[in-house]
Amino acid sequence: MSEYSNQLIICFKPRTRRTTCLKTHREYGADLIDEIKELGHHIVKVPPNEVKSCISKYTSCPYVRFVEEDLYITTEPIDSTVEQTPVTTNNNKSLTNDPSLEKQWGLLSVNAHEAWGLSRANANLARIAILDSGIDQNHEDLRGKVIINRNFSNSSTVNDLYGHGTHVAGIAGAVTNNRIGIAGISFNAAQLMNIKVLGDTGGGSASNVAKGIIYAADQGAHIINLSLGMGTRSETLRNAVHYAHNRGCLLVGSAGNNSSSGENYPAAFSQVISVAATNKDNELARFSNYGSWVDLAAPGQAILSTFFNPSSNEKYRTASGTSQAVPFVSGLAGLIKGTNPRLTNRDIGSIIFQATDRLPELSGKIRYGKINALKAMELARIFSREKMRRHNIPPAWLNY
Repeated sequence: MSEYSNQLIICFKPRTRRTTCLKTHREYGADLIDEIKELGHHIVKVPPNEVKSCISKYTSCPYVRFVEEDLYITTEPIDSTVEQTPVTTNNNKSLTNDPSLEKQWGLLSVNAHEAWGLSRANANLARIAILDSGIDQNHEDLRGKVIINRNFSNSSTVNDLYGHGTHVAGIAGAVTNNRIGIAGISFNAAQLMNIKVLGDTGGGSASNVAKGIIYAADQGAHIINLSLGMGTRSETLRNAVHYAHNRGCLLVGSAGNNSSSGENYPAAFSQVISVAATNKDNELARFSNYGSWVDLAAPGQAILSTFFNPSSNEKYRTASGTSQAVPFVSGLAGLIKGTNPRLTNRDIGSIIFQATDRLPELSGKIRYGKINALKAMELARIFSREKMRRHNIPPAWLNY
């Protein structure tokens, strides 16, 4: 049982007086502890043994639009995996001098090296919000990348004491070509926004994630990385996603690590790009979720990235999960935005979909294919909406 198990989220109907809302809470024995004002949602605590009865009361209330539990949302633990052997690039003239680049098989798999040569991206133009367990801002390969810090978790610090957020951040946006550590797929085209929504054990509440999404949108994020999830649909999260999408954000979420077709939220919402994980053989990773609701795939098995371990000096770690696949897509989106700043969230989503490789190994398991950074960059440089309409692009990404 989580600390949020007796929290409820109440959405009152429009134009309901605040005095009426507060009176309703008092009558039902609920304590108002927080609000998501942008959505008009109230977060209340109720006695642990009265959760079901309070839900029933709020559901029957004529002033209430909906009530739901403030569900626990989490990310998979960061488990170290096998040490990576060097990979061989097709281009001997690498654009980056990061010493561990040869161990980053995922970048080679999505043709990132060739994409970098084509991009000519503006440095630090894109803004990627990492909604996670925080980011180690003193990490040697992330120093200077974080431009905004905000803590919505139950932790006393905005910094990462769990490691997951730092690992995700490095895949998307590690400082590149600095003779240190690894390369981020966005190749210095993106800045990072550290929005901590998960506590120091890797979990948090749906309401905190919703607040983080809204905050990221209001602070001008172009891309929101959601390497987290839960198996239950939340209207509060759906409303937050809608809020951010309508303000120009591209949202990217993890399909989940249950080896099933079960939906994972918020990734399963239509306004979020849902990402499965692949291995070195371009197969769906054994742990990855799949299904017609999953949009595309990216490398997610044995991925080397930045890490923070409070009990050691470990600065880098290989780890696996759809959490690791998501920042490949978020970072690619940042590279595209840096290359063509005029592109909207819908444009960038269309480009990424159109550029996927429809691999036989993934046929019938996801909607499209595995991301291809080079093809995406080629499209980004010549993009026009009329050209994209001639291809099989999801209407949702063109005609909002």
